Amino acid sequence: MPRITILTGVSRGLGAALADQLIGSVSKEQGHLVTLSRKKSDALESAAKDKNTTLTQIEVDLSDSAAIERAGKLLHALVAGFNSVRLIHNAGVVTPIAQSDALTDLHAINNTFQINITAPIYLTAQVLSASRHTTDRRIMLISSGAGRSPSSGWGVYCATKAAMDRYAECAQLDEGERARIVSMAPGIMDTPMQETIRAASKADFPSLDRFLNLHQQKQLSTPDDVARKLLLAMDADSFGTTTIDDIRQHTF
Repeated sequence: MPRITILTGVSRGLGAALADQLIGSVSKEQGHLVTLSRKKSDALESAAKDKNTTLTQIEVDLSDSAAIERAGKLLHALVAGFNSVRLIHNAGVVTPIAQSDALTDLHAINNTFQINITAPIYLTAQVLSASRHTTDRRIMLISSGAGRSPSSGWGVYCATKAAMDRYAECAQLDEGERARIVSMAPGIMDTPMQETIRAASKADFPSLDRFLNLHQQKQLSTPDDVARKLLLAMDADSFGTTTIDDIRQHTF
């Protein structure tokens, strides 16, 4: 069955690992991989040619509303030609990291909400509306444990990830059996996002020592391993039975 797989935030970290693994698994005859990121990747383009994979790279700044709308229209047109749809919302930012009385940069707050939750809601709507002809639709929103338990200094990030969980629940209620929608926590990985967290001050982020220790003790998962598990989970028959999920609860 012809399938289109859409992935956001592929420039580094988990997104890059997901893109690399998808490049090798999406055959040209059966599918099409679409990536959304700020810049096109020459490495991905080259890998797609080597693996005989059909690849479309959409350049989009998810903090730009007009750019999101343009990307949404492109996705709508692409999705309409496929009988199977996979959508992974991976793009996200962890800043601003600050105490509540210091969250005074309105642009930074709005930017994080737009990238982390507004863009996924809009792009998901475009994909869902263009794929009414098929019931084989699977959507994974990369959430976080931060949306399920609070952390001092992470008011904005926690709020966006909590919103992602609740949105996934609402969208699943809307779609019923016509789609499988999961908000998936990937666990703590050794990514550039973790570097940003470790660069925060303890005054802004009191939990800093925990993240420093996890890194020093080499207890962080690798993006490649997490990507492998996420893709296995998405392809499993059980995908969608648990809307608010955590990849650490799965064994592969």
